[in-house]
Amino acid sequence: MTQLSEDPDLPDVGRAWARGRLPFRGLHLDSAAAGCCSIEAMHAAAGHVALEAQEGGYVAEAQAAPVLEAGRSALAGLLGVAAKGLAFVESASVALAALLQAWPLRAGDAVAVVPSEWGPSLAAFADQGLRVTELAIQGDGRIDLEGLDRVLADDPPAFVHLTQVASHRPLVQPVSQAAALCQAAGVPLWVDAAQALGHVDTATGADVIYATSRKWLAGPRGVGMLAITEPWWDRLRIRAPAVRRSTFPSDQPVVQLLESREANIAGRVGLCVAVRQHLDAGPARIRQRLGEVGRLTREILADVPGWRIDDPVDAPGAITALRPTSGQDVAATRRRLLGEHQILTTCAIPARAPREMTGPLLRISPHVDCTREALLRLRAALA
Repeated sequence: MTQLSEDPDLPDVGRAWARGRLPFRGLHLDSAAAGCCSIEAMHAAAGHVALEAQEGGYVAEAQAAPVLEAGRSALAGLLGVAAKGLAFVESASVALAALLQAWPLRAGDAVAVVPSEWGPSLAAFADQGLRVTELAIQGDGRIDLEGLDRVLADDPPAFVHLTQVASHRPLVQPVSQAAALCQAAGVPLWVDAAQALGHVDTATGADVIYATSRKWLAGPRGVGMLAITEPWWDRLRIRAPAVRRSTFPSDQPVVQLLESREANIAGRVGLCVAVRQHLDAGPARIRQRLGEVGRLTREILADVPGWRIDDPVDAPGAITALRPTSGQDVAATRRRLLGEHQILTTCAIPARAPREMTGPLLRISPHVDCTREALLRLRAALA
């Protein structure tokens, strides 16, 4: 969307974001899938690949250690955990799989979720033999904190799992309040922050938090992170190969045994640059602007013929969901927007949240460089 970056109504944070990226061929309204990586982050990743070719992969990794450790510390700060408790992984789904293997769980243990839970996580819990129980919610889909408190007292699960920002609509869970209740009850809270990191405040006090690089931080694909707070480190059962343990420094935190040695180090370097750029831009400014973009999106698209927005205009965050009301094929609409208008969106299918969704939705998720003109173009294309 950088071709619209000189719009006089675009705030400084949006103009700076756009100027640091290659011009998109059309309109990028799909940050919840994969954000536009900055030129600097791309160059950093490419530079590391070149260094691997010139110096050797493991030598290049050792030379990148200062960048990686600075990025680890910066990410830990955003997630509200100690840097020693953060591991680089390949994605949010890989993080969850590693957690389920390392955490002391037994078949039949209960995991408590809300109806908007991410579908692949539900499948991962089932594959692990866990019993999923559903927590009460308020009318807007947020967790009922009083209900959570009762469950924690009367029938505590092995852990509570919350997706902080839903993938399919503008729904942000009150994770900080839930974390306080879980901590008081001694029940760990796991948080999927894939849609939250770089989007809303993720320093929430959760015991476990995991996320990905490619969405609102706009880092490279194929990189993610998993953070675990210190009280739980000694309880982990990490099955690392003997050769991995033999080269693992004795003073290195056990959480980092979850990092793959056969990793995309160039992607990690690019992520670390993206995190530093996020901090330089000001996370609070980014969050404020994304909230403004979400509200503007819902205002402009509120009465598009044939579509309905179920969530209020002032719902949090930058994700907007359009529900078809005239029998439209959402997947075909997504293809038409891209093919005929070069507008990138997502068709959100019910499998994303099978306990809540009843049909496909057209998801709109602009970043801070979104303009009124861009949204009017989308409106015209939809109409």
